Order: sequence, then structure tokens, then C-alpha cells
Amino acid sequence: MSNSSESAANDKRSRILDAAQSLFLRYGVKRTSLDDVVREAGIAKGTLYLYFDSKDALFAAIAERLCAETFKNATEAIAFSSSITSRIVGFLDAYIGSMHRLTAQSPHIAELTESKEALAAAIYGAFDRKMRTLLQELLRDGHIERRDAVDMFFAAALGTLRTGDSDEKSYRARLTALTDFLVAGLTQITRGRGAS
Repeated sequence: MSNSSESAANDKRSRILDAAQSLFLRYGVKRTSLDDVVREAGIAKGTLYLYFDSKDALFAAIAERLCAETFKNATEAIAFSSSITSRIVGFLDAYIGSMHRLTAQSPHIAELTESKEALAAAIYGAFDRKMRTLLQELLRDGHIERRDAVDMFFAAALGTLRTGDSDEKSYRARLTALTDFLVAGLTQITRGRGAS
């Protein structure tokens, strides 16, 4: 396949995914038909089937795309921050805070992110393990070795959502204060073990 035909194929696939995601967010997965996606994307039904053989396959592709975007945002947040606290906060906001803000925009986003459908559940399960590993590596870089530290930071990120506004600025400010506290305490524990 030439570069131009590969690019055209990727554009059509992206257009289909954009249309499906938009409809899923507006009306929900169950209430959106493949015919709706075809109309929204402005393509022939046969074109849809060249890329996706079912609504489940389309749903799984959107799940993969949401996970890939979140992972990209989380790794960029880590790469472009200098202190361990700002790196952790950037990661947690990309992973937990932004997903919460997205959920607040549509009552149907939960269908996309909490699916019990087997294929999407497997995608989200693998994604969650990948994100846990990324946070564990980040903490290790910050000399935080405690085994349950990942769970502590996830609990802090989730708890922070419940203590005030979830807009990015407010959420990150509260999460930064809590993360500073956790980092200070957990690095003290690590130093204390090293001294004995």
C-alpha cells in the first residue's frame, strides 16, 4: 500500500472512530447503531465494514484509542515535569483527573470506560496494568520503594476528586498538596530503612 492510500485509509478509520465516539458520548453505546455511525461519518456502510466488522469491534477500537491518548498524556506529563511531585501529579491528573472530567461531560462515558464487554474489559485491564507499572517506575525513580505506594497514590488521586471542584486547576492544587505529603513521608521511610 502506498503512503497516500495508507494515509487515506487512516483518515477514514479516524473519521469513523470520531463519529462513533461522538455518538456514543451523546446517545450511549446501546442507542447508537452502525447506521448512525455511517451517517455521522459521511461514508458508505460498506466502507465501515472494511474497518470494523461489528459494533463491538468499533467499541473496542475506541477503547484502545482512549487508552492510547491517556497513556500519551501521562508519559508527556512525566517527561515535561522536573520534580517528583509534579511528575506524579501530572501522571495522576492525566490518568484519573482527566477521565473524571470527561465523565462529567457525558452521562454515557461510563459505557466507554467501565465496559463489562469482554474485549473492552480486556483492553482496559491491560491498560490499567500498564499504568500501574508506569507509576511504579516513576516512584522508583523518586526513591519510593514501598510496595503499596502505587495504591496510596491512586487512593489519593481518587479521594482528591471527592474533596472539591474537579476542574483541572483546583484538582491539581489539592492533589499537589497531598502528593507532597505522601512523597515526603514515603521518602523518609526509605531513608530510615537505609540508615538501619
